[in-house]
Amino acid sequence: MTRIDAIITAVKDDLQRVEQSLFVSLAEHAPLSRDVSSHVLSSGGKRFRPLLLLLAARLCNYQGENHIPLACVIEYIHTATLLHDDVIDHAQIRRGNVSANALWGNHTSILAGDFLLSKAFSMAIEAGNREILRVLSRAATLMVEAELQQSEHSHDPLITETEYLHIITKKTASLIAAASQIGAILAGVNSSKEQALTEYGLNVGIAFQIMDDVLDYASTENDLGKTIGKDLLEGSVTLPLIEALRRSSAHDKNTVLHLMDKGQALDAADLSVIFEIVNKYHGSRGAIEKAKTFVQKAKDALTVFDSADHKTPLLDLATYVVERNN
Repeated sequence: MTRIDAIITAVKDDLQRVEQSLFVSLAEHAPLSRDVSSHVLSSGGKRFRPLLLLLAARLCNYQGENHIPLACVIEYIHTATLLHDDVIDHAQIRRGNVSANALWGNHTSILAGDFLLSKAFSMAIEAGNREILRVLSRAATLMVEAELQQSEHSHDPLITETEYLHIITKKTASLIAAASQIGAILAGVNSSKEQALTEYGLNVGIAFQIMDDVLDYASTENDLGKTIGKDLLEGSVTLPLIEALRRSSAHDKNTVLHLMDKGQALDAADLSVIFEIVNKYHGSRGAIEKAKTFVQKAKDALTVFDSADHKTPLLDLATYVVERNN
C-alpha cells in the first residue's frame, strides 16, 4: 500500500461520500453547467483538499455531518479555479485529458467556473456557520489577488523568492489552509488548535505548490498530466529557476534573462536551454529542500494535538507532498 493509500484509508468512507456528493449535487442543474463541471471533476484529481478537511475534522473529533458538503465546497472552489486557469493559460490538457475550454470554448469554461463558485458558496451558506463563510471568502479573495500579482511578474526572471512565496501562499496555500481550518471550526476546538491546523494547512500548501513547480521541470508528461515546461512557456518563473539563477554564473544568468525577454515568443528550444541551466545549478534540488522546510513547519504545528492515531495521517500527508510525482 502506498503512503497516500494508507492516508486515505483513515477517512475512506467519508471520502467516498464526498466523491458521490460532488456529482449528485450537480444533478439538479442545467445540462451544460453539469456537463462541463463534471468533466473537470471526473478527470482524475487527487481530492487533496477535501481529504485534508476530512482528516482535520477527524483529528478534532468532529461528530456531525457538515464535513461532507463542506469538503465538496472546497473541491468546487478549487475546480472553478482550474477552469479559469485553463482559459487564462490557453491550456489544451488538464490532468491528462482534453481541457474544458478546448472542448466547449473559453466563454463556456469561464461561466462554468463562475457557476461552481456560486454553487460552492450556496452550499457553504447551508452549513450555517458565519466563520466558515469568512474563511472561504478570504481564501477566494487571496487566490484572485495572487493571479493578478502573478500576471504582473509574467516572464520576469528577476522575481525574488520572497515575491514568489507571497504569490503561492495566496494562490494555492490559502485554500488548503482553509480546508484544514474548517475541519477545526466544525469541531469547535479552542483557538490554539484551530490556529495550529490553519498553520499546518498553510505550510503544507506552500510545499505542495513548490513541488508542483518542481514537477514542471522534473516530471514526465504522462505523470504530470500536462505539457512539461508549460508554466515557464506561460511566463511563470518558479522556485527551481529562481534557485538556479541565485547560484548561476553571470553568463548563464544573462542567457536566461535574454531568453525570458522573448516573452510569448519563447519556444521549445529556449525551454531546453533554460532546463539545462536549472539542472546545471540543481535548481529543482534546492526547491525541494525549501519545500521540506515548510513540511517540517506543518508537522511542528500539530504538536498541540495529543492523539497520535488521528494525527499520523496528517503527518504522513505532509511527507507525501514532497514524495509525489504528479
